[in-house]
Amino acid sequence: MMTDLDQLLGTVRAMPTDARLADMDAAVMGGLAERRDRMTARRSLALAGLLAIGIGWAGSILPAAPAQAAPMPIGMSDYAPSRLLGQ
Repeated sequence: MMTDLDQLLGTVRAMPTDARLADMDAAVMGGLAERRDRMTARRSLALAGLLAIGIGWAGSILPAAPAQAAPMPIGMSDYAPSRLLGQ
């Protein structure tokens, strides 16, 4: 029985290989590189999301200065033409 297996393996070894197998290494390595890039992008997106959630949470927890109205009316700047001309 073992000799039959040896003969079978010898026959398979003697057969010519498929030409498509020569390009298989490049296809596999390309697929691995693409998968690695996708995983990096997902991790970056997840990190950015967690950072945004953390900043939003911290901003809502920490006390902020109370809002105050501007001392001058809206649109009246110290650099307005009427103030610069002394009117």
